[in-house]
Amino acid sequence: LASERARVGVRNFFAEWLELYHLDYLNKDPNTFLHFSAELGAAAREETLSLMERLVIDEDRDIREMFHARQAWVDRRLASIYNVPASADDGFGMIELPEDGPRAGFLGQVSFLALQAHAVSSSPTTRGIFVRERLLCQSIPTPPANLNTAIPEPSEDAVTMRERLMVHMEDPSCAGCHGFIDPVGFGLEHFDGIGRYRILDNGGLIDTTGELDGSAFDGARELSAVLSESKAFTSCVVEKLYTHLNGHAPEEGEEGLLWDLEQEFIESGRRVRGLMRDIVLSPGFRQVSEVSP
Repeated sequence: LASERARVGVRNFFAEWLELYHLDYLNKDPNTFLHFSAELGAAAREETLSLMERLVIDEDRDIREMFHARQAWVDRRLASIYNVPASADDGFGMIELPEDGPRAGFLGQVSFLALQAHAVSSSPTTRGIFVRERLLCQSIPTPPANLNTAIPEPSEDAVTMRERLMVHMEDPSCAGCHGFIDPVGFGLEHFDGIGRYRILDNGGLIDTTGELDGSAFDGARELSAVLSESKAFTSCVVEKLYTHLNGHAPEEGEEGLLWDLEQEFIESGRRVRGLMRDIVLSPGFRQVSEVSP
């Protein structure tokens, strides 16, 4: 952990966990999103990895700060998307996001907002799936093969993406999954498909109220607060890092070990550096079980 190589390991973990490698293939309709460029994906990834590297390596902070940090590492294009002045003429520089602004932490970054969206629009569904599966380690059933997944086109009664998805959920075969996913993504609808802040969607006023496992919220920052207090998020961090360091998912019989690691993680202030050390020193990392015939 004292080695500079630890930075590489930390960056690799977050790049895999948060699917940041997919930013190499980020593609947006340039007629819809004028701020898009071929270099945006790489810049967005670097912003997120710089934040995680600082939280874990430089400052050894509570991992939940990833949802609340107002520091952003931006180049001129990212600064223009965030509507803030760039601190450097070339390359990246650190800025402080407005304390009373709608954007903070990972859920306010282009790496998440643009990647978990469509080429021509936002996507509460895709963003909700990411939060459920990647941040909370929850499973979402695969939709039936013959299910019509198309979202209704805008109409007089359904203008915004939220309203269109609510129409979609009127189909009982769609309501189960979308009712579990979309109320999470609705809280992020003030950000368009590339991550720019907006108040209107297709001319309609955006409603960012949502719900996550019984906790109501309004907007991205309140969603971040709910995620910070989620026991599922803490468990998910332990599971994802354990999987990454061991090269395989937890196996049957390791539940007790994961529980012990999670308790140590909580008691130590949810610091990833300590969790890395505890995993490497655990029997699950250093020993293998007897091979079955």
